[in-house]
Amino acid sequence: MANLGGSLTSAPAAVSWGPNRIDVFVRGTDNALYHKWWNGSTWSNWENLGGTLTSGTAVSSRRNNQLDVFVRGTGNRLYRKTWNGSRWEDWEDLGGTLTSEPAAISWGPNRIDVFARGQNNNLIHRWWNGSTWSNWESLGGTLTSAPAVSSRQSNQLEVFVRGTGNQLFRREWNGSRWGSWQNLGGSLTSAPAAVSWGPNRTDVFARGQNRNLIHLWRGQ
Repeated sequence: MANLGGSLTSAPAAVSWGPNRIDVFVRGTDNALYHKWWNGSTWSNWENLGGTLTSGTAVSSRRNNQLDVFVRGTGNRLYRKTWNGSRWEDWEDLGGTLTSEPAAISWGPNRIDVFARGQNNNLIHRWWNGSTWSNWESLGGTLTSAPAVSSRQSNQLEVFVRGTGNQLFRREWNGSRWGSWQNLGGSLTSAPAAVSWGPNRTDVFARGQNRNLIHLWRGQ
């Protein structure tokens, strides 16, 4: 295991927009956003992107060489910082009242979906359609962790949370509507993480009650 250094005060968030690129983001000891990337052969130094973070980070990529980083900042509001392919844009205040770090995903060049736990421990959601941001919507639930989100194909989303009884819960957007919450069981002692590498595959990971890594997957 390689030591990549830094002084972190959050879990890292990572994304890859190509076969020779990985971008990693963290909150530093000064509560600023820090960034490190792999270019296919070497790791960069850490760069300070500023901000005042009150949570860990989330990152998504809409296309090659574009990044959208989301954090909870001052006032428990959602903030976004975008790499547009040539430079970092200024921080954008997207409002809301977040009680967890955000989760973000992009399933197309003109779509970003962001989720977080709201002030009533419900799941809240906001999306970008290529030109404007929606208002926040509540998707209910009783969350005891930050959410995780994955997408198996265009216009499909699966959101995973730790809920009552420390069990894993899932809610799916099927392209036209949100389904009901589904209890997937387990005994989680962390927020889940989720990823999909194909139209028929979703993998979910979390820390179990013995501090071990637990894994659940769907292959159909």
